[in-house]
Amino acid sequence: MKKKITFIGLILVLSVFMTQSCHKDLPSLDRTANGLVVSRSYNWKTPQYSGGPSMTGSYFMSPIYYNGNIAVPTIGEGKQYMTLLDSDNGNILWKWSDLFQPDTEQIDIYYYYQQGNLLTYQKGNRSYCINMDTGTTQWKFRRDMFFDVRIQKENDNYISYAPIINTDGNSEQVAFKGNINTGEISSFLSANISSSYISPIGVGGIVYLNQLPDQEDLLLITYAEPLPDWKVNSFFGLYNRQTGTWIWDRKLISPPTVNSSVFTPPQFCDNKIVANVGKKLVCHDIATGDQLWSKSFAQDFMFSGFVIAEGKIVANCEDGYTYGIDPATGTILWQTRSAGTSGRMSYLNGVVYFVGGSTGKLHAIDVASGRMLWAIDATNLGEGDDDFRENGVYILPASSEHSDRVVALTYKNAYCFNAER
Repeated sequence: MKKKITFIGLILVLSVFMTQSCHKDLPSLDRTANGLVVSRSYNWKTPQYSGGPSMTGSYFMSPIYYNGNIAVPTIGEGKQYMTLLDSDNGNILWKWSDLFQPDTEQIDIYYYYQQGNLLTYQKGNRSYCINMDTGTTQWKFRRDMFFDVRIQKENDNYISYAPIINTDGNSEQVAFKGNINTGEISSFLSANISSSYISPIGVGGIVYLNQLPDQEDLLLITYAEPLPDWKVNSFFGLYNRQTGTWIWDRKLISPPTVNSSVFTPPQFCDNKIVANVGKKLVCHDIATGDQLWSKSFAQDFMFSGFVIAEGKIVANCEDGYTYGIDPATGTILWQTRSAGTSGRMSYLNGVVYFVGGSTGKLHAIDVASGRMLWAIDATNLGEGDDDFRENGVYILPASSEHSDRVVALTYKNAYCFNAER
């Protein structure tokens, strides 16, 4: 059967080409006197908003990749979408918007679990699983309880968290194991809670569960217990899921204060556990659970968190500085005035990239020296008064089609730039 190209189809093809082509009028690089890049030409841009009633955009805290392409949040005709873009040219491959509440629900993805061609995320009592090959729904459920947004890997399953009423009649947050193929869930693990104090919200429970690198049987458990006056005790425990026993447990992360919660998942570095708890960064020994060092800061790391790269902890603090820290000792190696409240960082070739929520700029910092390399202003790209969004920044390693690239989003467009190096 012969294929026919309709007039409308031809217009759409031309429109996509025009909106996604490189902006030839921009300077290849626009630097300040001290060498800071504030504008640069882009390889492609793709609209994030395609008409209809104005709506607040969805948000992906971390970048989502599939087969070398990228999934981004978009808006069109009053609907929110997850949209898969071809990373080579920005062309749209598919759009998904099979939501339980399509008129009001945003696709806010703070954590997700991806296995093969399936991706699942949690929002309240709504669970979604998307087939990344086709952009269709694999399954979706309205659960009979509200789950936390945190989803993490556990072998070939995923872990999510929800409160249950335990045998003492108290509310306790436990880990549930989920099957990504079917969406079936079952209770999996509880923390070793003392139950010495019961707050209006319960006795506490699991906050994060991390599988140790190259140790499928060992799980690092981060959990919390409420105390009077809104203080919190946070603990680490190391659990052997094969034997059902604790290797060590109840290792206090920080003295209890009103700001002693662990905000982001702990990370591993050279047989050490690194975490941010309240206004501190801490480091514990994996073998014993003992704390090796603790470093206090003026503010917390709730929004941007930290990455471990080039043998350093690179952490964005709410005090307006980005820090490079020695994971062996907690010593500050450098600090750079940056953006305070920011999106999560992405790393490529000795550089971390992130969007500063307080500045609205796309930042790049050299990990070795702490030197600010980029502070790209979206207004220099013709975005009017719009800023870059705090959505995750996408890293596209070099391929046969292109050099190393970085993709960041404004409220209007996705921009693809050549990476710093």
